[in-house]
Amino acid sequence: MTTLKAEALALRRAYHTLFSSPDAELVMEDLEYRFNKSTLKKVDKVIDPNASLAAAGAREVLLYIQLMREHHAPTE
Repeated sequence: MTTLKAEALALRRAYHTLFSSPDAELVMEDLEYRFNKSTLKKVDKVIDPNASLAAAGAREVLLYIQLMREHHAPTE
């Protein structure tokens, strides 16, 4: 196994381990509630590009965590 593949496998396992506890489920529910919404943000009925970009960045982090915990590598 190449070093990169081994590192990726270890990282996926770490995400799965970290985010599979009952407490982690509560945290994920909170993160999904807060950050899995529209990334188009308005201030005084005008689109705020900076707030929209910040919301998109937060959502990307949430989606990455979800991906890593759902697609953990099988045991070898």
